[in-house]
Amino acid sequence: MKYFTSTRKRRRVGRQEWIARLVYKDEATGVKKEKSKSAGSQAEAKRIEKELEREFLAGGQIAVESHEMSIGALLEHCLKTRYYEAEYDSEGRKKGGVRGKDTIDSHIKTLAGFFGAVKDKEGPEGVYVGGMKVREIRVGSLRACRKFLLKDRSIATANRIMSTLRAILNEAMINDWIIVNPFSKVKAGELISIADERERETILTPAEEQKLLEACSGDTRRHLRALVIAALDTGARQGELFGLRWVDVNFDEGVITNITSYKAKTVQHREVPLTGRLKAALQELKEKRCVSAFRVRRKTGIKPDEDLVFGISTNVQRSWQAAREDAGLEHVRFHDLRHTAATRLARKMQLALVGQVLGHTDPKTTRRYVNRTRQTINQAATILEEWQEEQKSVLKGEQSEIDMEVVH
Repeated sequence: MKYFTSTRKRRRVGRQEWIARLVYKDEATGVKKEKSKSAGSQAEAKRIEKELEREFLAGGQIAVESHEMSIGALLEHCLKTRYYEAEYDSEGRKKGGVRGKDTIDSHIKTLAGFFGAVKDKEGPEGVYVGGMKVREIRVGSLRACRKFLLKDRSIATANRIMSTLRAILNEAMINDWIIVNPFSKVKAGELISIADERERETILTPAEEQKLLEACSGDTRRHLRALVIAALDTGARQGELFGLRWVDVNFDEGVITNITSYKAKTVQHREVPLTGRLKAALQELKEKRCVSAFRVRRKTGIKPDEDLVFGISTNVQRSWQAAREDAGLEHVRFHDLRHTAATRLARKMQLALVGQVLGHTDPKTTRRYVNRTRQTINQAATILEEWQEEQKSVLKGEQSEIDMEVVH
């Protein structure tokens, strides 16, 4: 990037001052720009000149113009330096980027809309520009943002978006574009309240499962039916199933040999069982591919990889929503299928082993997945009542012994 620095003496009425200058070209327009600061002596001006040069070399135009930085420029910086698609080394360790980029992109789009940033139609495609100045974002701005998010979003979703905003403002503070992150000025839980999130405990009953599978029948939803069965019978995450390839399915040995997870610090691989009904569903899918799943995508113009088992690369939102409505199960999330699998496994399998099947590295996570069903609650009540009856018998026996001693 072309630039140059200089110092010069300037006479004022009754005094002299020195000026340190940085001259550079605007990255977008090519127009020459300048940043200058005054100093009381030549030595001080030289020091400021070096500071301007270091600032420019370290952070470029954004750093130099930080006092005028818009939220659009900050969002664009974060997209380029932090929120790009995750990259891994040869051993599966993450080198940089984020795993859930689609989610982060959605958060940033929402934040850009609230703070007034727009897509630059004249500049490079997809570049955010303008909006509120970063240094003008105050605690009141954050409270207004949270209120805006809660109008049509759950508390959990609002918390995730506010967490992304906090990270973005931390990035600005790390780069000295703001002095303090306004999130640090509010008490814990005011802007991001995890405690207010309601834990979902949706476990499908056999009847509900049957309704859902019936709603997935038909040629256009055969891939969804197989996907639902895979989630219920393996406990795999939605993203893990999306990435499943035919080479990973071993019909002879009845196992899926490679479920790949990016949840841990390193890429994890595990095997999961291939139940009878899942094996049948996958074999049917392999013999007769679902045409609707492998059609060319309207937005991207890309056809899914033929090696993918389900022909899905991003989501099944429309078909999943339609199937839920047809089954009368609008409250069920796809992730609830994983909870259902965990709860069913825990009835006959040790919790630690359930965690291995699900791909958990922390046993605490598995405990959260194994939900308290009505059967479990009734069983707990029975155990407690039996214990209470035993204690009554013990106390009754002790009282009889005391009475006998008194008589004697």
